[in-house]
Amino acid sequence: MNYPTKSILVLGLMSLLAGACKNDEQNVAPTDDNEAITTATLALTNKTTPTDIVTATIENLNTTADFSKATLTLKANTTYTGAISLLDKTKTPALDATEEIREKLNEHLFVYTPSTGLALTITLTDKDTNPAPGPYPVGLTTEIKTGAAGSGKLKVVLRHQPNVKNGTATPGSSDLDTDFNVVIQ
Repeated sequence: MNYPTKSILVLGLMSLLAGACKNDEQNVAPTDDNEAITTATLALTNKTTPTDIVTATIENLNTTADFSKATLTLKANTTYTGAISLLDKTKTPALDATEEIREKLNEHLFVYTPSTGLALTITLTDKDTNPAPGPYPVGLTTEIKTGAAGSGKLKVVLRHQPNVKNGTATPGSSDLDTDFNVVIQ
């Protein structure tokens, strides 16, 4: 085989391999992106009087948040069961982000933090399916106990923790970080 024929053969093989590499590069594995959340609703049901349901909603979390319906007015010294629901209204129809979180319990943790002096005790009542040392809490459902009258804020943070969830808020990133106003009377 002469030199020009070898060169053409080598160039042809290199072109073929380069083309194969380009095709492989197009098949990029999906990443664990954070959830897109535009609306958060917290619903609390009085355990003693189940018809006493209090809801608060924050809209437009992706732009200029609307807190006009974001106040929880609660009774003093009362226990409530809570559930949070999240929507992504940038999609048509709106995407139920709560369902996505439910499908990926092992990657999410809600952290509820009352402001200093606000008499609230929050217990997360649902758990994921992580193996030992799990399962770990999730926080889609809660039990909230109020104390004496007062007002303040309840910070709600949703931590996105794929492959690092350990029951604490530290690892991961935040899908949601917002405050609900709370009045206990």
